[in-house]
Amino acid sequence: MKPTTLQATFGIAALATAAVATWALAADSNRQSDARSVDEIQVAQAGDEKAPKDKDLSHFMRVKLDASGKILEGLAVEDFSLIKEGAQQLHSMSTAEKWRVTNDALYRQFSGDFQRITQELVDASRNENLDAAALKWMAATMSCIECHRYARGIMIADRLPQSPERGITR
Repeated sequence: MKPTTLQATFGIAALATAAVATWALAADSNRQSDARSVDEIQVAQAGDEKAPKDKDLSHFMRVKLDASGKILEGLAVEDFSLIKEGAQQLHSMSTAEKWRVTNDALYRQFSGDFQRITQELVDASRNENLDAAALKWMAATMSCIECHRYARGIMIADRLPQSPERGITR
């Protein structure tokens, strides 16, 4: 039996999400097991100027993965409230200060695209349109992968030593 386009699309989305989740788990073997919300992370940062930035960012990314898992589970079992919950959480997170790792034009474009896509995913779940939700989730997943690739490039460039003789300055 030949799979339909939607089944193939959903399969690709599931594989991409699983790959991203596996990579994130391997990259952060020392993750905290608490389930603090985005607001709690921001409150903790506001009260503690010496909070380790990398640790908080890692936790923030973990919360993003948890929201992503809700969406994937919702798509798999046709639970539109679970899809909506995960999409709303991602959309809300994408407007948080912690989200902005840089403020250049391309990063702002990635961020704006992600916000639009997650809002469309919320709308698809409200309309109980599984096909539209699956396609929007694929778009959100690809947006994440592209943006993370870009952000890693920026972080690597930021770590380069300043060297005017090599033409590298910040």
